[in-house]
Amino acid sequence: MLLEQKKSLPFADNFAVQVQMSVFSNGSEYTAYVCADLGMFHCFRIGLTPQDIEELNTELQGAIEQVAASFEQNSISGEALSHLAQKGNFAFKRVFAEGVPRETIKNALKTGTTVQIAARDFAIPWELLYDGPLGAQVDVSCFWGMRYIVSRALIQEARPGDLASPIIQSACPHVGLIAYSELEDVVGKEIPALQALHEQKRISLLLLRPLKVDQRYEELEYLGHFLREEELQIIHLACHAREKKPKSQSYLLVSDNFDISIEDFGVQEFVIKHNPFIILNACLTGTISPLYTSNWAALFWGRGARGVLATELRVPDWFAAAFTEELYKHFLSGKPIGEALLTTRRYFWQEQHNPLGLAYALYSSPSIRIVNSN
Repeated sequence: MLLEQKKSLPFADNFAVQVQMSVFSNGSEYTAYVCADLGMFHCFRIGLTPQDIEELNTELQGAIEQVAASFEQNSISGEALSHLAQKGNFAFKRVFAEGVPRETIKNALKTGTTVQIAARDFAIPWELLYDGPLGAQVDVSCFWGMRYIVSRALIQEARPGDLASPIIQSACPHVGLIAYSELEDVVGKEIPALQALHEQKRISLLLLRPLKVDQRYEELEYLGHFLREEELQIIHLACHAREKKPKSQSYLLVSDNFDISIEDFGVQEFVIKHNPFIILNACLTGTISPLYTSNWAALFWGRGARGVLATELRVPDWFAAAFTEELYKHFLSGKPIGEALLTTRRYFWQEQHNPLGLAYALYSSPSIRIVNSN
């Protein structure tokens, strides 16, 4: 069950994405197009309906929540991990049916360690797909999120930031922090970790002040100014995320009882200038799934973000704070975000037998990195 160490990862070449897969709706089901190492595209049918996708997401959500619950007792349950692998294997086999689809993806994945998926209305936690031994012999390295760099390319109309370079030129990146201060681990761990980086002059931290609920429209304008006028290269949101129906009413709880819905973004027409990288660190009590995370990622992308890192499945508050603290160590050192994310996931498994990093999803080029401009 121990994760095997990799000696090197091929992130220095000009074509970091080695396997590309696009998924398009074809009436009541989907068609996938797979390209390996800049070769020809191969297509196959995915025999799933939108309802099937929703059910897969629900089952995977429940499985990783069992892992989180067992880990909160300072030890991971082998039964919970086996259950997660079982659900991940079921999802893998539902998406890639036996025969041509499964042979195609397996052959493609032999070409490299970086995978990018472009899809519209097809959102699953790809990191949890599992193709390895089951039962007591579960091998965590067989989860996609532990073996590959997985990123998502959203299919949408031209937007601000489409041509932004993956290079963030800065010796001390400007980080805007939007934090919900009633979360114990945000106040006790996440904010202090970012403040420590500020004091070490590794980042320049700007904290959004608490927003006043009784002055909603004025405060929304203030938030818009924060997103638009400050020269931010990273925006870090430590918040709750809640699903609502219709989707436009889903919201982020970003300040003391101050929520921002998808509808608010549309009405205010927020513009995110300077193409920052967004870290959306939503926590355990915020119910969120890939079907909703993709909407938030698309929203930030559409408003000018360079890319988005988000939780697609619910994670405990304490882990969300610890995970991003470790992630910053690697991202600020100059590693591309894809490599930094994979390294962080593996760190928590190797050091703590904690696989919850699989809940994080990357909506951007895996090549985004910070380069010291001095």
